[in-house]
Amino acid sequence: MRNFAGEGVGGALAQVVDGMDDAVIVRETASGEVVAANAAAAETFGDESGTRRELDAEACAANPERAAEARREAERAARQGGAGRFRWEARRRDGTTFWAESSVSATTVGDREYLVSVVRDVTERTERERDLERFAEILTHDLTSPLNAAQAQVNILREEVSGGEEFLDRLERVHDRMEAIVGDVRALVGDKRHEPDLGPVDLNRVVVGAWEAVGGCGDDDEPVCAEDAGGSLIVDGDLGTVTADEGRLCRLFENLFQNAIRHAGEAGDCVTVTVSSIPGGVAVDDDGSGVPEADRERVFEYGYTTADAGTGFGLNIVAATAEAHGWDVAVGDSEAGGARFEITGMRGSSDGG
Repeated sequence: MRNFAGEGVGGALAQVVDGMDDAVIVRETASGEVVAANAAAAETFGDESGTRRELDAEACAANPERAAEARREAERAARQGGAGRFRWEARRRDGTTFWAESSVSATTVGDREYLVSVVRDVTERTERERDLERFAEILTHDLTSPLNAAQAQVNILREEVSGGEEFLDRLERVHDRMEAIVGDVRALVGDKRHEPDLGPVDLNRVVVGAWEAVGGCGDDDEPVCAEDAGGSLIVDGDLGTVTADEGRLCRLFENLFQNAIRHAGEAGDCVTVTVSSIPGGVAVDDDGSGVPEADRERVFEYGYTTADAGTGFGLNIVAATAEAHGWDVAVGDSEAGGARFEITGMRGSSDGG
């Protein structure tokens, strides 16, 4: 590790970052100065002398102002107890550029606080996402008008023609599915273009609102069956307040609930969804059919679904929302044998937890 400050940043910290293949840059929280970097960072960004300036993110960025603003937001999240991430177009020491993603975390060595940035090359993923965004724009634009026209024709047939309701119902379900796909794609593209609008959000209120939005009923009512797009919701106590973009957070829960309803098990089964607090976040458990272990690495990918009524975008929206906030999301088994989704890395608006 290259130390740039008069004092080292601690032997244990040095050993950890020196052993990492990714570039690691350490800044002193109080001054904002780069005080250390591992060999990978110096090789990628530094010159032969490995000065502080050459290892500063803004000095290595194709757009210094944008990189500086994104870095400050990520460091603010890290200082408040969360996980900060930002993506920027970086310039290597040889002048070539690539898309980098920095994950920022806070640590204390002795009586001094530091911000540790781990920098990864995400060029391939960024280019793939941009290709998907361009495709999504074309898809939503070219499908919206003919879909609206088709839905209008179904309404006219219902009013003007007697009989054939069964076939019109089937056609309407096809249109609804198409509309859901277009809506999910628009949400993905729109969210990726804008940074989250952060503010204090009451999790209990958002969870109940999201459940009502997908057609569920409260736990005090008679549960409706999964085939009727419902089920039973249990909110386990006070979930607290989190700093988040309320609209995106609501979509995150809506998609988790819709996923639980679609995978309730046999046709006609009722699903029970439980939302509870866990250290650093929340867990969403259901008693449905669960997620096979072999599929857990793929469930958050674009287009992946095992349900006939699924669009293949719902859990990807969950993952994208979590990533935009610097949170982590993982899937496992619930105690009831269904799926358990854990969202962690959340921070409260006032307590930092």
